[in-house]
Amino acid sequence: MELTEEQVRQVEVYLQKKNFNYIDLKEEVLDHIVSDIERITAKGISFENAFKMVALKWESHFKEASSLYFGIQYAQSKIVLEKAVKMFRPFFFVYLSAYFLPVLILKNFPIVFSEKTIDFLNLLFNSIASLSLIYFIFMIVRGVTSKVKITYRFILKTQYLAIIFLIIPLLSGSHFNDKGNLNAVFTGFLFAGLSVTYTCHYFLRKHNETVRLSQKNKV
Repeated sequence: MELTEEQVRQVEVYLQKKNFNYIDLKEEVLDHIVSDIERITAKGISFENAFKMVALKWESHFKEASSLYFGIQYAQSKIVLEKAVKMFRPFFFVYLSAYFLPVLILKNFPIVFSEKTIDFLNLLFNSIASLSLIYFIFMIVRGVTSKVKITYRFILKTQYLAIIFLIIPLLSGSHFNDKGNLNAVFTGFLFAGLSVTYTCHYFLRKHNETVRLSQKNKV
């Protein structure tokens, strides 16, 4: 039994009370809840009772939860968290690989560089780290100043502390040890920092695209 506009409005009010205003998920969740209610009312059960039954079913989805992918300090409703984990998981493994692969390679296959090459590579790595750091700060500002709730913005927020992976190599002064080998740890930090920078770039772009699409649909 199809719900009336007033009944759908009651469902929207329910979502507002749950403070569920993620623009990339709100319509989808609204449709699911409405469909659940319609299936129950089709059996002859009143809208009020069907609504209560469905609300009870969905209650667990709105409870806050955390994930090891983001850290326990970033709690979010289960619906948002599940989507965030699904989107972020591939980037998480790329991020781990970006750190551990350089470390493993440099630990097992150390290469001695000449003093001239060391100077050039230090300049190159510091330039890359500096530019990435500036862009990372820009993305943090864009994410913090955005007032629109989107799953992409939540993912961005969980990555801000990773800026340390760009700062540490810059503060070290040199990416090489006294023997002329690349410092495995600092190199790992640099590659991890570059990986996180790309990850934030990707999700900021998706965030902006979703905001533009939402605004376009409102016109």
